[in-house]
Amino acid sequence: MKSVNQQPTVRLMNAAHGEVLMPVVGLGTGGYGKPDGSGGEYWGPEQGHNASLAWLKMGGRRIDTADCYASLNGIGTGWVASGVPRSEIFITSKIDPTSYDQLLERFATILKSLQTNYVDLLLIHWPGEEPGKPGITIPPCVKEDGTWKECRIQSWRAFETLFNQKRVRAIGVSNYEVNHLLEIFNLNSTIPSVNQVEFHPYWHEDELLDFCQKQDITFNSYSPIGAPDYAITLGPTWNAIPDLRKHPNVTAIAKKHGKTSAQVILRWHWQQGIVINPRTRDPVHMMENMSIFDFQLDDQDMMSLAYLNRPMSKVCGDARLIL
Repeated sequence: MKSVNQQPTVRLMNAAHGEVLMPVVGLGTGGYGKPDGSGGEYWGPEQGHNASLAWLKMGGRRIDTADCYASLNGIGTGWVASGVPRSEIFITSKIDPTSYDQLLERFATILKSLQTNYVDLLLIHWPGEEPGKPGITIPPCVKEDGTWKECRIQSWRAFETLFNQKRVRAIGVSNYEVNHLLEIFNLNSTIPSVNQVEFHPYWHEDELLDFCQKQDITFNSYSPIGAPDYAITLGPTWNAIPDLRKHPNVTAIAKKHGKTSAQVILRWHWQQGIVINPRTRDPVHMMENMSIFDFQLDDQDMMSLAYLNRPMSKVCGDARLIL
């Protein structure tokens, strides 16, 4: 299998032990679909194994997962089967906010599933659940009149424990807005190393990006191509996301540079200093995703992609609503 040259990295500036270098392009492994084929591309243990193995064999070195991803166990068997030394692989995992003790228990389960004794980056997956979402139970860290803030603080304290024990090389957050980040700052605590959020030409919170970059928080985009396989289920106030790769602005820029549409979109992210987690099980697409460092978008290209003008087009829930 063809391999690419060593991938570019960024150095994590906060909440990291020593020099922690995060590869710019990672493999997203969260599946939106179900085993019956509905809802989008399904990722179970088999798919996680095969995708991780292919990714590592061709030179990819960062894999993104979470304790709620069905692909988690497959990633563990996949990296072991690859023969790539664990020290050369950057593994990110995520845990939803919960009580201090429960978070430590869930982290132990993650390590067992991944067949490793540490992860390179651990993130709080969401700041909580959106209000009014059906089927939501109150987690043990929230009192009767409490808020998700209690869970977030307890989770961050547990993260600090794991960090101090050096069971994680770096800690950060995901789907955090500025108000959620300020909670951590107000603890006079460690500053998150990474904030992983949905970010693509149809949904880009530029003020959040600016805030994170000013605080040396590495900005990490998931669904950078807009998850074109996902059957959107966010409700009537949201617009379904059409396939970004087919937008005439994108295809015109791709033709101009002799690149694929996906490569153009990923390059748009990287020229803003954003690391990316494109999700694919296709080795051809994996190779494309890693091959975005040999061309440059000009200012007109960047502006054209930033103003595709499709408001309220999103893949995942709106963290701005979580208090």
